[in-house]
Order: sequence, then structure tokens, then C-alpha cells
Amino acid sequence: MKTRMSQFFTDIRQPYLRALLLLSLVPLFPEYIAFVLVLCALLFAIKDVRTNKRSIKVGSIGKLLMVFCAYQTFTCIISTRPLHSLATSLMWWFFLLAYLILVNLINTRDRLDTFLLYLTSVAALVGLIACVQYRINYFIDGNTGSPWQWLDKLIYPYINFDIVQLGFSDRAYSTFDNPNIMAKYLVMVAPFVACFNFIERRDNLRIYSRICLFLTFAGVIFSFSRGGYLAIILLAAALIIVNFRKKFAAISLYVVSALLFLPSEVVNRLFTIKDGAAISNNAMGGNTTGQALNNTLIPLTPEQAMANNAVSERWRIWEHALTKFTEQPIFGYGAGTQPSYEIFQEIHVKAAHSHNIVLQLLLEGGIIALLIMGTIGFKTVKNGMSLLFSHQKEAFWIGFGITGFAACFLVHGMVDYPFSTPKLVFTFFTMMALAEQGFCLYRSTKKQQKDEKEASTVTV
Repeated sequence: MKTRMSQFFTDIRQPYLRALLLLSLVPLFPEYIAFVLVLCALLFAIKDVRTNKRSIKVGSIGKLLMVFCAYQTFTCIISTRPLHSLATSLMWWFFLLAYLILVNLINTRDRLDTFLLYLTSVAALVGLIACVQYRINYFIDGNTGSPWQWLDKLIYPYINFDIVQLGFSDRAYSTFDNPNIMAKYLVMVAPFVACFNFIERRDNLRIYSRICLFLTFAGVIFSFSRGGYLAIILLAAALIIVNFRKKFAAISLYVVSALLFLPSEVVNRLFTIKDGAAISNNAMGGNTTGQALNNTLIPLTPEQAMANNAVSERWRIWEHALTKFTEQPIFGYGAGTQPSYEIFQEIHVKAAHSHNIVLQLLLEGGIIALLIMGTIGFKTVKNGMSLLFSHQKEAFWIGFGITGFAACFLVHGMVDYPFSTPKLVFTFFTMMALAEQGFCLYRSTKKQQKDEKEASTVTV
């Protein structure tokens, strides 16, 4: 490890490594610093591209992302809040730069491996901070809040933003604005952290990568995000299945050990998922949400009551979102969360979005937005599945990372909106770049596939 660190400080002088490092550090800093880091990374990327005299690459997923950004700009015309929709559109265009930087700099497998190392390390650091926060919160019987609160108090007054301190009890949220946002970020990157763990590598990184995976999962656990729990459970099950033959015992031992050491607060939070399902089932069966609460959740602890009230309110949001979508099904109400916020004020609920990616896309951009994003999702899954069924071990794990991201993103997106903040939009573009370049770097040509097939049929 010491030799690798020494090599790192020697190599970091190269522009492409500086750009990759700056982009990987974005989740550690506040939203307003994310824009600065991307701009600095862009300058180093331009220098690298000019030095090596390479043409700019966009990629098939990139073209679809540009179509989505252009459509968001178009929705400003019909938006109920055109300036807010324009600002949202400009944010998406800006973070598209991160995608372009990555697809143009990650042009070799070594560069991809390097960026995965950075990505894994940052995710682990976010998870570690969350673990420390949770333990401190437990002892002080309160919440420490974000480590960037001191900087927020200096910056936000100058950009006319109010700081609202929400009470999250003992829930950790590391360097993000709230626990759910941190969970969304970790859920998106966790499949690639797992991918980095199982690609063949030297022993000095194997233990380090295992620790990083553990901390990434721990960050989701201490966020107390039920959507995050569902996504991580899915990812853990997938890891057990794909390692069934060779590493089933080891992976199962990790999972069982983690479950045994779960705090009681986490276990109680998991049980509220079942209670939430009872609420929705009763509501769908004709009972009102209030009746569902009364019929299924008595008696309740204070924690259970708070959690299930959130589920109750979310059901009302989904119901109202679907009703409003039918009024403007083609183009929606305009990009951004402000139009949605005003929609939910009609039912006296303070919600910035519909807590469901499908419903929120329909509200913001109608059927057209959902079709464009669905096409992006289909392309991403197709790239991942192509690598999963390849005959190369490394290609398989890159495919696992891509497909795992798509699955976890969708599962978590059913109960939350993963585009609610700039850093989450940035993370989404980062994952799209990995889906594009991972496929390009590891896909087999027809000739390679023929040679691999012939080699597999050779008998001695």
C-alpha cells in the first residue's frame, strides 16, 4: 500500500488523473462546491485531450442524455414556473460535462480501474462519516448535522438561501443534506463498489476493497432509509447468487455477520416496511389512509408512528400525483421540483417531489420525458447484460456493476426521487459514463467471441 501511495503522488501530476480525482471527490463537498470541482476537472480534461490530440466522444447514451436535457429546456415554455424549470435544465446541461469528461478520459481499462478505485474510496469515506455520526448521535441523544454546516452558514446568506435544520433524530447523512439523499447516492455507487471488490486484483487492495464495501453498506444502514434497505438487500442477494458456486460460504458469512451486528433501531426500521405495505394494501382495497393506520398499526412505538405517518403521507402524494398527471399527460408541468411542490400544496402536503421516479418524470415532463428516460434505462441494461453473458471474468463484473446500478436505482426510485439535488444528478451522469465506457472497453468483438467459443470447445 505504501508503494502504491508513493506512485499515486507521482502520477497525480498527469492532467487526466487530476480530472478523475476531482470528479470522484464531488460527493464529499456541499452542492455549491460540486460545480467548482466539475469546472476544474473540465480544465484538466481539456488539457489531456489537446495533449493527446483526441477527438471528442459523446457515445450512444450521451446522445440520449442530450435529448433529455434538450427536452427539459423545452418544458420551460409550458412550465408553471419557467425560471425554475430553466435553472433545472441548465443544471442538467452543466453536469452533462461530467459525463463527457469521463467518457473521453476513461479510454483504457487501467483508467477505468483507477476511477473505480477513487469511486470506491469516496463511497467508503461517506459511509465511514455516517457511521461516526450515528455513534455520536446515539451518545448525545441528538443529531450532529452535516460537517459542512459552518460553511453553509457563510455561503447561503449571500445566495439568498435559508438554512432549515430538520430533526432526523439519530439518522446519519454524512456529507449530504439529509439521510435519504445520502442513501440515494450510496445505492447508486454500491454496485460498482461491489464490482471493484470482485475484479481480480493484488492482495494489497483486496482487504482495502472489502472494507470499503462494508462501509458503503453501513452508510445505507445508518441512513435508516427504507428504500435504501430494499436496494441493498437486492444487491446482497445478487452477490450471494452470483458467488453461489465459488464464494457462497464467504459471502453468506459476511451477510449473516452483518445482520447479527445490526442495531435494534435498524431492525425496527426494517419492520416498518411491512407496516407500510399494509397501509398501501388497505388504501387500495378501499379504506382511507387514516383507516389503514387505525386498523393495522395499533399499538405503535413513537418511532413506528413517525415512520408510518411518512408512509401514509407518501401514499397520498402518489395518489394526487397520478391524478394531476392525467390532466397534463403529454408535456407535464415543467422541469424542476417547484411545480411539483405547488401541486402537493393543494392537498396541504409539503413535498418537493412525488417520491417516485416514474410519477415525478410524468409530472415534470409527461409521457415524453418518461419515454426518453426509459430508453436511456433500456440502453444501460442492455450494455450490462451484454457483459454479464460474456466469457470474461472482468467483463462479467463490470456488467454486474452496470446492471446492479440499474436495478438498485429503479428499486430505490420507486419510493424516492433520485434526481432531487445537484450532487445526485452528478452521480447519475457518472454512472451513465461508467455504463458507456465499461461496455466499450470490455465488450467482445465478433472475432473475439468466435475465438473464445473455439477455445472453450478445445479438448486435450
